[in-house]
Parts: sequence; C-alpha cells; structure tokens
Amino acid sequence: MLKSGEGRFVAVPLALLFLFAFAPVAHATPPPNQLALTISGSVGNSGQQNYTQSGGQVVYASILGQVVDPSTAVFNESLFASVDDLATSGTANFSLSGEFLGNETSFILGGTIEIADAIPAEAFPLGCWDGITLPLSPACTSQLPGFFVGIGTLEGTVSSSLQLPLGMEIESAYLNPGPLLGPLVLASTNDSVVIVFSYAAATIDWQDIQTSGSLAGTLGTTPVNGLFNMTTNAHEDLFAGTETESGTMAFYDMTPSYLDASGSFSGSSTIPSSNTIDCSLITGIAGTCTETGLASSGNFTLDPSDALIQGAYDINWSVPAVSFSGTSTALVSQGGVTGVPEFSTGALTPVATGMALLLLLKRNWLRARARD
Repeated sequence: MLKSGEGRFVAVPLALLFLFAFAPVAHATPPPNQLALTISGSVGNSGQQNYTQSGGQVVYASILGQVVDPSTAVFNESLFASVDDLATSGTANFSLSGEFLGNETSFILGGTIEIADAIPAEAFPLGCWDGITLPLSPACTSQLPGFFVGIGTLEGTVSSSLQLPLGMEIESAYLNPGPLLGPLVLASTNDSVVIVFSYAAATIDWQDIQTSGSLAGTLGTTPVNGLFNMTTNAHEDLFAGTETESGTMAFYDMTPSYLDASGSFSGSSTIPSSNTIDCSLITGIAGTCTETGLASSGNFTLDPSDALIQGAYDINWSVPAVSFSGTSTALVSQGGVTGVPEFSTGALTPVATGMALLLLLKRNWLRARARD
C-alpha cells in the first residue's frame, strides 16, 4: 500500500506530465517588429498626364506693341491637353477685349489654339536633357511640359493685322502653382500677342508615374537595406496646391530577403510656399515662373508570402520636384500559425521526453508498491 506522502509525490507529476507530454507544440507568431527606414529616389518616367486650366484676369497685355489697359480688359482662357510620354496634344481657347492705353481704342481678339507640342519643364529619365537643346534626344522617354505649343486661328477687330495662322505658346500652371498663384503667359512666337493673366483653376491627372530608389535602416536591431519602386496615379489641384495619390509599391533585393514584398499605398501632398526657385528668366516677365517642391505623406501595406508590412512614409521633394528623400516606419509581422501541432521523429522532442519520464516514474511507483 502507498504511503500518503508517496501518493502525493507520484500523482501530481503524473498529471503534469500527461498535460506536458500530449500538449501540441506550436510555433507562435513573433510580435510585430519595428521597421525604420530612410528612403531616397527620383522620377524615372512621368507617365501620362491630362491638364486643364482656365482663367482669369489680365495682369498685362499687348497686341502689336500696343499695351492694353488692364482695368478695361475682359479675358477668358480654357485649356485641355494630354501628354503621353513625349507626345502632346490638346486645344485651348481664349478671348480678350478691352481698350488700348493712350488712345482708348477698343478691340476684340480671340480664337482657338490647336496644341501639338510642348516645351519641357523637365524630361526623364533625369540627365537625358541639358535643359536647353530641343528637340529632346532619343535618350528621353517622357516629359513634363512647361509650355504648350500650337497654332492659333484668331478672329476679332485686330486679327487682320496679325500674321495668321500664328504660332502660340501657353504656360502651364505647373510653373506657377498654388499657394503662390503667380500669373501665366500666353504669347505668340513672334510676340505680336502677349497676355499675362491670372488663372482661376488648373489640374493635372497623372497616370503611371514611375519612381524608384533605395532604402536603408533597421528592423529592430537588424540592419536593413534594399531597393524600391512605385507606380503612381494622382490628381493634382494646382490652384489649391494639393494632390492626392495612390498606386503600387514594391521592396526588392532586400536584406533580409523576407522583406521582399509588393502591395499598395495611398497618400496626399502639398506644394510648399517656401524653398522655391524663380524661373521667370524663361519668360522674360517677372513673377511668371516659380519652381516648387512637394511634401508628401501616406500609408502602405506590403504582403509577401511570410510577412506583413504595414507602415507610413513622410518625404520631401527637391525643387523642382523630380527627386525626393524622407523616412518611413512600419510594423513587420512574420511567423507560423499559432496552435498547429508539429511533431518530429528526429531529435528528442518535449513529447518524447515526457513519455520517457512517465515510464521512469511508473517503474519507481511499482517498486515502491512492491516494498509495501
């Protein structure tokens, strides 16, 4: 018969060993890890763009050398243009009426401009263009127009004095966006018509902008580095100085390699009023051209096969806005599924160890009973 002390000694370990021996062994998912990155990149292709702009009020105008009295001027302009890589097309309409300074002679002038080309503000990939030479070299695959170029068919009381059809250039609001809202220039290539005007609305819809770059940082205490690319669609309100964007993002050639991932992002941007460059030398008229940067922030989710990366980014663009740098933070979750048992026939597992201890304890119990 067992002594009471021996019974307690044997019964408690038997229960514990039974639970230990037959409990499934699972790989618990590690807690999320903090990913901290510095990022830098640039535009490789500006993709497809659709432009609209309208206005506005006359700041200055001259026709055949006669200056228009801005207090009498009535002006309207509307433009739609599309850009696909290096091809530009569209239509603009404008009308101007008023009186000339000095002689108070009234006039009317207006018409349609068939847009068929552009003078770039930038060309991509970066370095393909010297900023002066036109046409662009074959190394350039996309462009961002600074001026839309076309042929004007004009009518009005002074149209008979103009050499028609007339080559015309219209400045894009991209070169004077909000919150600065400086005036734009519409002019003939021979300067017989020059109109400087404020605009009331201007937008760009961007499709398939290609950006890429490098990243480096830490995952917890583990060093991280690699490359990334993004394909972006965006709507930019040049009058308001704001933009919303979304698209796809991928990390690749990452160390550690399990951070190779792809997914999506969304965010917003604002055009800052500081850190700008006056580019009015392009037009020869003060205040009509300002290059700006961009401040962007947003969120992303990347989902590779064995991890989930969820985070945010905060970046600042150069002036002009063709390259960027900033920071990103994210949480990385990786691991197996909690609660799935895994048994091994190799090394001694907790199950095998428990069974061995159970047999040893049973043998000692039988010996103790035999002594009684």
